[in-house]
Formats: sequence, structure tokens, C-alpha cells
Amino acid sequence: MSETTIGIDEVRRKIKDAPLPLIAARMRRARRHADISHDAIGQRMGGVTRQHLIKLEQGKHRPGPEMLIRYAEATGKPVDYFLVEESGEPNPFPEDEAA
Repeated sequence: MSETTIGIDEVRRKIKDAPLPLIAARMRRARRHADISHDAIGQRMGGVTRQHLIKLEQGKHRPGPEMLIRYAEATGKPVDYFLVEESGEPNPFPEDEAA
């Protein structure tokens, strides 16, 4: 489980420090890469509504640590994927490349 490799308090701190657009873009990308619908991932996560998942992916809400851990497990990604910018990963803010 993801929370064993990174503690819940550490996840909470990283969520607070990470830019919301990064978290949202990575959530959207992970779901699409896994080819999972909002409804299907919501079921995998134990009944999270489609509307809530859409708001998370749009950056309208910041996920809590438990929510992000469940999302990571449902998409097969490590929690840090959603919180830490890594080189080699496509820029989640393409509009910044033009500047």
C-alpha cells in the first residue's frame, strides 16, 4: 500500500506544498493513462462520486491524503507521482513553456 512507503503526515505536508495545478494534471493524466472512467475509478476508490473526481482533476479541490492515497492505488501510481515534479515527465503547465 502506498501509505506504508510514505507516511500519512508526509503525504499531508506534500499535498499542502505541491502546486494544485500539478496535482490536478497528474490525477487526470494517471486516470487517462490507466484508461479508467470517472465512474470506474470512483468505484475502485470505494464510492467516490464522479462529480468529486472531476473537481479534483480540474483543480477546484485539493485532495486530502487519504483520498490521494486511494487515487494512487486505483491508478497504480505512487503517491509522489501526484506531488513531485520529475524530469522526463511532460510539463503539466504547457502554457509556461511559451514564456
